[in-house]
This record gives sequence, C-alpha cells and structure tokens, in this order.
Amino acid sequence: MMITSLEIQSYRNLKNVGIDTLSQVNLIIGKNNTGKTNLLESINFYASQKELNEMERVEVNDEAPDLLTEDEILIPENIKFIKSNSSIQGFLTETTFDSFSQGTSDRALTCLKFMDDRILEIDFLADNLRNPLATLKNGKSVSLLRMGHGIHRVLTILLALSTCKDGVILIDELENGLHYGIQEELWKLIFEISASQNIQVFATTQSLDVIRAFGKTINHNEAEPLNGQLIKLEYVEGVIEPLTFDAEELKVIVGNSIEVRR
Repeated sequence: MMITSLEIQSYRNLKNVGIDTLSQVNLIIGKNNTGKTNLLESINFYASQKELNEMERVEVNDEAPDLLTEDEILIPENIKFIKSNSSIQGFLTETTFDSFSQGTSDRALTCLKFMDDRILEIDFLADNLRNPLATLKNGKSVSLLRMGHGIHRVLTILLALSTCKDGVILIDELENGLHYGIQEELWKLIFEISASQNIQVFATTQSLDVIRAFGKTINHNEAEPLNGQLIKLEYVEGVIEPLTFDAEELKVIVGNSIEVRR
C-alpha cells in the first residue's frame, strides 16, 4: 500500500488541500490549528474503509465519516494510528513483542539505553511476551513497562512498525515524552523498518529537534537520500495551504538552522 497523492475537500478546517507527491515517510508541521491532526484523521478514515491500490490518489471530504455508523467503521490490521495520548496497553492487546526482529530489538535497545543509562540488556520475550524485562547495570531486573512514558512511546511506535507490513502508520505529535537526543536514532529505525516492510508513515510534530533529526537522517548519505519529505501546513489568505520540502531543501534548512515552523 502506498498513497502517492492526497486531496482533501472541506474536511473540518482543511477546505481544499492537495498534495501532489507523497513520500514513504512524511513529517507534517504547522502552527496550532492548521489541521495537522485533521490530516492524519482523514487519511486514517479513508485508508480504513477500503483496500488501497498501488499509486492511488486519496480524496477525502467532510461528509464521509457521517455516512458510517461505529459498527461499520473498519480497522484493518495494517492501519495504525498512534495518537498523542495513545497507551501502549492498547497495542499490547493486539500483538506481542515477538513481532520484533532481532535487528529491531537491537536498535530498540540502543534507543532505550540512551533514555535510561541504567539499562544493560532487555528481554523482550519475557513474561508471556507482553511484559519485557530490563536488566540494569546493578544486576536488578525491572519491568520495562514501568520505566516511564518516553519508553512507552518508543515501544508503541516500534510495535506498530513491526506489525504493519504493507500498511500505513500515523503518528500524532511524535515528540511526546521523548528526549531530544533520541530523535535521530528513532528516525533511523522508522526509515529502516518502513523501507523493509513497505510501510508508509505520516507523523506530525511541533518540535524543531524532531525536524532537524528528520532532515539529518534523510541526508545521512548525501549521495543517496532516504525517501522522505517535510510537509508544512500554513494559512495563506485565510486558507490552509501545504508546502513541501524535499531532501535537498531539508539539507539547506538543517545546515543553516532555518526556523521553518514560522
């Protein structure tokens, strides 16, 4: 599944928004009330109601959600919406950590060690696969799920990525609970898994650290930039318009510390 373009007509405050080219990983920014979350919700609704064909253009309007009852709204396994306040427990009712590949487990350990330098090792398959145990440097073992919101956020994102082959992942306010220093490592994981599992990612942020880490990750190998783009939603004469930035433009933004959020 890959959405190549998007058109939204009168969906909440998105009156006429068209994005002609979408990447595998898309980071959406904008001031408050420019429709970042509404854009994710529109994609979630549309993708949840039908099987998308390769190279398909998505069109959404404000009437669509009202045409279905709650019982008729579908939730395919390969459409994941991680909201700003999503709990990891909701994802653990659907899957377990045995979905992690060895590579994902190793990279996750790197991220989590950065967030808590007491961590020495992690057993993701402990306790019936739903309660991974962290071994600390002092020799004690503790439940990883009792170690704070930031760790929950990383694990939720990785669980979604590991169980969404050929699907779409939507992440609202990616930075919630995360230390700025982990952003680049997390983006590396998101790009790596989305490419290997054919997953399309849409994430929103208001964090400059997230934007910079995103741009650095895309251009880590300047000769072969990764498949990602930045999408800015902004008001132009009272109407919300999208503005896109490719890898080359992101290199300029990051290299010159340009404040792109304004």
